[in-house]
Amino acid sequence: MKKLTLIFSLLLLFGSLPAQDKIPAFGKIDKADLEMKDCDFDPDAEALVLHDVGDIQFTYIENAGWQAESVYRVRIKVFKASALDRAEIKIRYYSQRRSQEISGIGGISYNLDAGGNITETKLEKAAVFDKYIDKEFSEISFALPDVKVGTVFEYKYKMLRKSFGYIPEWQFQQTIPVKYSAYNIIIPEYFQFTVQATRRQEIEKKDGKNAGDGTWYIMRNIPGLKEEPNSSGLKNYLQRIEFQLSKIQTSSFYQEYRNTWPKIITELLEDEDFGGAVKKNLRGTDDLNKQVVMAISTKEKIRIIYNYVQSNMQWNEAYSRYTDKGIKDAWDKKNGNITDINFILIRLLRDAGIDANPLLASTKDNGTINALFPFLNQFNCVLAYVKDGDIGYVMNAADKFNPFDLVPYDVLNTNALVVDKKDGGLIFLESDRKYKSNIFFNGVIDSNGDLTGQANIKSTDYARNIRMNSFKKDKLKEAFEDNSGINIKVDSLDVINVKDEMLPLEQKFNFSGKLQTSGEYFFLPYALFNGIGKNPFIEENRVMDIDFNFPKSYVISGIYFLPDNYITNALPKNTRMIMPDTSITLTRMMQVEGNIISFRFTLDIKVTGYQAESYPYIKEFFKKMYSILDERIVLQKK
Repeated sequence: MKKLTLIFSLLLLFGSLPAQDKIPAFGKIDKADLEMKDCDFDPDAEALVLHDVGDIQFTYIENAGWQAESVYRVRIKVFKASALDRAEIKIRYYSQRRSQEISGIGGISYNLDAGGNITETKLEKAAVFDKYIDKEFSEISFALPDVKVGTVFEYKYKMLRKSFGYIPEWQFQQTIPVKYSAYNIIIPEYFQFTVQATRRQEIEKKDGKNAGDGTWYIMRNIPGLKEEPNSSGLKNYLQRIEFQLSKIQTSSFYQEYRNTWPKIITELLEDEDFGGAVKKNLRGTDDLNKQVVMAISTKEKIRIIYNYVQSNMQWNEAYSRYTDKGIKDAWDKKNGNITDINFILIRLLRDAGIDANPLLASTKDNGTINALFPFLNQFNCVLAYVKDGDIGYVMNAADKFNPFDLVPYDVLNTNALVVDKKDGGLIFLESDRKYKSNIFFNGVIDSNGDLTGQANIKSTDYARNIRMNSFKKDKLKEAFEDNSGINIKVDSLDVINVKDEMLPLEQKFNFSGKLQTSGEYFFLPYALFNGIGKNPFIEENRVMDIDFNFPKSYVISGIYFLPDNYITNALPKNTRMIMPDTSITLTRMMQVEGNIISFRFTLDIKVTGYQAESYPYIKEFFKKMYSILDERIVLQKK
């Protein structure tokens, strides 16, 4: 499905909820909502947003300037126990220099008692918590009381932002269905905004009839958007509207306010917690300096410094666009957020005479970057970027398993911003490397149908990163023993090249198992240990584009030795299957010579993904592919 995006400019007026859309007041509940059993337009939903309403208006305060005041109100019906955690509310806000403040929090839960009477439980002030996150953000959290299956709960709050020209984006769609979602904009008529809408349904736009009524953006009966396998995350596909101030115009004043990427770069470099943070010196790096002096090339220096930071720093799992308490504090504690760690990497690279710069990036879960809208809040992390001749290195030293010369897979295929006064700007993050898995095994069948054998798996590039993650979590044996149609036990395992990230991760192991049988027949799989997983494309329809992250290459080859009292009853046919555009190819070759069966299976996915319009073709190809993978060699005793 092609993402339908509507971009338009308008002069926003002054506002109140359209008369035909009046919703119950806060604290007032319709008994029918409590008796509701499911959502009529999304019947399997675990919960339903009955209404989600926001209202924002700009006012001018003398000696303080412009400020934006937003009021939000949400009401949700719970259908299933899996939705109970939706009553745990977290509101992140921009607390740096008290730029935003949250107030007016209220919440009520409604239930029906045994007699069918409505009961209500109010949120206590003591149950509301305010937590520091990092230099930019804090978080308000609270849990609505007495929430169970059948409950309707609602909450409200007010947000004050001490600035002008910023309107938060509005997401009409959520992971559960939304019955009614409305956003009202009330600002002085001489402010002009550009509005970008991402939608697959109609967005109603209603201008108020009177001054102060504002402009309403409304959507109704929006199905929940669920995570889909092999996608780049929900955010890119949520139906929403985004705003950017373009100009202010009065009879005596005119000024354009559109942000630009160069302007953002300048502001970041002047920020004490960004550009200023990288300038701080670090102590206790004499051991590193001795290694760097011995390096004979820039590439070798980069690798040494990257590995040094990667091994010495521990990531606290936090994402941020700024350092938290400074790189000196993070270095002393050997712990920090993703930006702390990569700022340390940049500092040490610069100390070695290497021109390294911060790279603002966005992970898959955070969404892709729209180059047409220079919004800083599109990014959620900082990586390190070095240009060595024609080669650019994109590095995240917070990732314990990614080598310095491999673009981290969680930021692939989107724009990123090099923060440098001279050579800064947007670059597109892509890689010519792939996920490469080469699997070879041999197996011996005894006269009772028992199997023993040895396997050797080489995982290269992105496959190495993913396998290293499994290895460090002690999950490799578990992965190898998960084989459809045959019970495999890994008897011994040896993992090679763990400490040399430039070499394939080699996994050698001995295994044993027992064949699946039916009567006098034995069924022997040929695609053991493939790591391809289950078919992700089984749903009838799809909303999101397909994202494989990177091209993939699988090669599975091996030999089975049969005992003299067995014969091959049926052998899967030699097969070749290819997508019409040649983007995916599959080949299977089988051969029997006496009591030896040899085979080779290859799968090459040469692209990083497909648009959702291609889903029917991908779905059909993968259906046939998994059917081929599931075919068995059939053995029979003489």
